[in-house]
Amino acid sequence: MPQVTIKSGGLTPDGHEEQMSEYFCDSPNCPNLATHLVGCLPALRLRVSVCDEHAAELGNEISR
Repeated sequence: MPQVTIKSGGLTPDGHEEQMSEYFCDSPNCPNLATHLVGCLPALRLRVSVCDEHAAELGNEISR
């Protein structure tokens, strides 16, 4: 899943640089932010996350 990290240039109370990270939807060519975790394989450090639109589509497929 593509990740975008923005560094603010400011410091947190513990002295580390403040950062914000967002993940994009894993559906091909989708520019939306991922909001739902579909599944993960911790041993391989992999996860699949999708946006609201694709989560709804997955929900419809599962309920059939």
